[in-house]
Amino acid sequence: MKRTVITVDGNGRLSIPSNVEDLWMSENELVDMLYVTTPKLKAVIRAIYKEGMLLMSEVQKRQKLSKDVWQTLYGFPMVVAICFRLTSNGAAQLRDAIFKRLYGAKEKTAIVLQIYGGTNAFS
Repeated sequence: MKRTVITVDGNGRLSIPSNVEDLWMSENELVDMLYVTTPKLKAVIRAIYKEGMLLMSEVQKRQKLSKDVWQTLYGFPMVVAICFRLTSNGAAQLRDAIFKRLYGAKEKTAIVLQIYGGTNAFS
């Protein structure tokens, strides 16, 4: 399975791949990126499932590493939901990066609506 991950460089800057459809991260990768403990991460994930925010079948996969060894991977929607439920520095950085990308995309696709005396002109 081909997958991409969000990486943190040596200066603490996040690098989010442009194709988030292939973004799947393991628990260990999330713990390292978000600066939280594994029990805290698992508690947040359980709460997200319990509240029905996301369906496990849509945002969770298992990847076989070797014989009888599997790791759980979480998709981009789960990563976003986790970062909005945590207050860690890593989660705040990810939220900021997501907002910057959203605001940047919005600026590129702006639609201006001008109304002149009852007629509409789109530009």
